[in-house]
Order: sequence, then C-alpha cells, then structure tokens
Amino acid sequence: MSTNKVRKSEANEEETGEVAEPVAPRRRSSGSARTLLKKLNVFDWFDRNQIVNNMPYILFLTFLVILYIANSYYAERIIRDIDKTKTEMKEKSAEFISTRSQLMYKSKQSEVADAVESLGLKESVEPPQKLTIPAPVEKQ
Repeated sequence: MSTNKVRKSEANEEETGEVAEPVAPRRRSSGSARTLLKKLNVFDWFDRNQIVNNMPYILFLTFLVILYIANSYYAERIIRDIDKTKTEMKEKSAEFISTRSQLMYKSKQSEVADAVESLGLKESVEPPQKLTIPAPVEKQ
C-alpha cells in the first residue's frame, strides 16, 4: 500500500519544525510512444508499393487464418456431436438392458402360463412324448 507523502511531510514539520519541500506529482510523457516509433522508423518500413507488391501473400495469410478459425469451429462442433452421441448410446444401452430383462421375465414358463390362462388354455401336466416315424421301405 502506498503512503501519503504530503501528510507525512506535514507530520515531520510539526515534529521537527522543519519545512519539507513539496513533492511534485509525476507526469506521464505522452510523447514517449511517438518518439519510440520514430526511433524505430516503423513508418518507413512499409511503403505503399511494398504493400501492393505483397498483397497476394497478405491475402494468402488472411485466407489461412480464416481457414484455421473455421477448422477450430468445425472441430468443436464435431466434439459436441460425439458427446451427444455418447450420451444417446448410454441411454439406448440402458433401454436395451431393461427391455431384455423384461423379455426374460415374461418368457418364463410360469408367466406364459398365467398369460394364456385368460384365453382358456391350460398348462400340460403330461410330459412331452417323442414321436417316431418308421422309415419307408425302398422297393427294388
């Protein structure tokens, strides 16, 4: 934190009885930037003819910058699409698992028997029998 020099000097005057010299506020020089540019000779570096001669190169660089920006926007959009697809895949996977478990539950023998009972069908008490058909005899 800065200290107040004016009040400090007044306090010193009261204590010692001496009069302190006033501190002049520091002034910024507005011409320092201009003098720096003049010393660097920036304005002499670029001539109208040089700019016109280098215009294809400048346009090419501008085109590359625009392409770079467009590519970054495209990449961000692709990343958002990938994230959206991942969340959809997780939802579909969860839906698949729940549907599969429901199907397995409903395809149990006891559940099927309860479902067809309303139609008047009953579960068979006799075990299934194997039917055999004799092979036909070939005539010679």
